[in-house]
Amino acid sequence: MSPDGRTLAVGGDAGTLQLWDIATRQPLGGPLTTPGDAITSLAFSPDSTTVHAAGTHVPLQRHTIDPARAVTRICARTGDADLTPAQWHTYIPDAPYREVCGH
Repeated sequence: MSPDGRTLAVGGDAGTLQLWDIATRQPLGGPLTTPGDAITSLAFSPDSTTVHAAGTHVPLQRHTIDPARAVTRICARTGDADLTPAQWHTYIPDAPYREVCGH
């Protein structure tokens, strides 16, 4: 469970990593990407914005789970240009399209 008590991370034997909203008992988006081997260790950053996952054959992975940080990183990678609706659907299929970079 995250330090702020809002998110639960669950790792599985098949390499699945799913975040859950504790208040609503609903998954937060789809599973996070992993190499596919069993996740044996999970830890949240103290500010609850990052989850770390590792396993016997899975190198330490860091997943940013703070929406504001994710938007900042996406906009930096695209040169502050919004994703097209097609790109959004490819990379963020679980959320409706919206402009996030402010242009």
